[in-house]
Amino acid sequence: MTAISFNDLLPVGDLRLLFWLRSRQFRDSAIYWLRLMGYEPQEKAILQNIYIIYLLGIAAVWLFAMWAWCFDTATNIGAALEPTSLADVLTLLPYGVLGVQIFTIVMTLRSTPLKLSFADMAYVAGSPIARSVPVLLGFIRQVITRSLLFGAIWALATVALLGPVQPVKDMIPSLEVAGVVALVVIFTWAIAWLLGILRLVYPQVSRWRGLWLLPLLLIAVAYWLPDLVLWPGRAIILVMYGLEPVWLIPFLILVALVLVVAFLWFSKRINMIQAVDESVVYARLAALGLLAWRMPDLQFRIRLQESQAGRKPRLKLPRAYGQNALVMRAAVSYIRHPSMLLVNLLWGAVMTYIVVLILVNNLPVQLWIGWLLVAGIAPPIGLLHAYRMDLQETFLRQFLPLNGFQMLVADIILPLIFVIAGSLGVWFLQGFDFETLTMGILFIPLLAFLLALCGAFALTRDRVLQSRVLVTALVFGLTGALIIWTQAPLAGLVVVILAIMGLGGMLVQEA
Repeated sequence: MTAISFNDLLPVGDLRLLFWLRSRQFRDSAIYWLRLMGYEPQEKAILQNIYIIYLLGIAAVWLFAMWAWCFDTATNIGAALEPTSLADVLTLLPYGVLGVQIFTIVMTLRSTPLKLSFADMAYVAGSPIARSVPVLLGFIRQVITRSLLFGAIWALATVALLGPVQPVKDMIPSLEVAGVVALVVIFTWAIAWLLGILRLVYPQVSRWRGLWLLPLLLIAVAYWLPDLVLWPGRAIILVMYGLEPVWLIPFLILVALVLVVAFLWFSKRINMIQAVDESVVYARLAALGLLAWRMPDLQFRIRLQESQAGRKPRLKLPRAYGQNALVMRAAVSYIRHPSMLLVNLLWGAVMTYIVVLILVNNLPVQLWIGWLLVAGIAPPIGLLHAYRMDLQETFLRQFLPLNGFQMLVADIILPLIFVIAGSLGVWFLQGFDFETLTMGILFIPLLAFLLALCGAFALTRDRVLQSRVLVTALVFGLTGALIIWTQAPLAGLVVVILAIMGLGGMLVQEA
């Protein structure tokens, strides 16, 4: 048995070459964005150098101002947080970490995490460089971006969750937590990549259709043996409050290092041809450039078409006529993609729980604004999937004896039920008194339907995102403001009903 050298595991020369290629690609992209802001990199004038310093200064001031605002908001949330709510949040956070880990592993099991653009397919997949090098660079890129994202979220969460115990005066606790979060990210993504690249090492793994469902069993394990799977989230909380044992950080570092070495060893044996085959959708989206980010619906349709292309048709349409045929067709479409229904259920549950936290703890108004922005920018994916498809079929729509409102009702019945079920489930579990419970039962279905109406109205306009954000913020914000001003929930209910009638009337005019 031959010994494995460090250069075999990590070819430094090939890694340097690919770093150079990535730096050239990043420079080309950066030049495009800098030219949009008036900077000409080919000009060697001193004014151009001063201008780039000016742009960097503006970016630094903006980042500092946004961080200061978020820090102040988190401090106010911590000061208003009740002990019982704090205990509930600390109990749920490890489950949130587990949910992110399960989602990451599921995604890597469904499709290899190594994604190649068309340029990579031409220059990387066919080059004689070591196969572990592009795998390592892809892993490093994901770890850095996820560490920055989750590190910032947990840093702000540290400020809020330490507030009821001891007010945070500096950023040292947040930085400590962000460092531990980075270790957990490395640990999680190393496991995900290790399992994901097995598809490229052993081709028979990709033929196991239901393999990606196995990580969902961790939910049952978390119920019966919580210490076995919830320890990453609990480790972050222990570091947050300074209660971590001495061996915790070295243990995380050692486990993460072992997992990285293991997936690097397996990555030497991957099949680049299969990696190219599984990267076609990613390459198509990458070739769209900025258009892919400006039109997220286009991304969704491309991914959906690709997933449907490899499936056998299931669930034929039942016998139905008239509007019932549209209802059945939309229901079959959602049943063929159960993940959309699950996302609607979770979206309703999470957004309702956030509302409960804000109401019970009387949290600052900034959170209400953030909630409205999330509801407008990121409504539950799949809620209007069938309706959006119907709007795009302009030729077939002329044969339907239905107006826009009737078509919307037929298309959203099933996902709307899941949104309402998730919201009502969380509302029932809070143990409110009878009057509050009744108000929630009355408001939640109407608000869910109003959210669907706001999205449907925006789809009929040229600027979909702007229209959805403005209409959602206006209707929901006016409802909340009227309830606070009059101290009468029924006044807000009147606004909701009037908004439903108004938006519904506009959709009726859409033939």
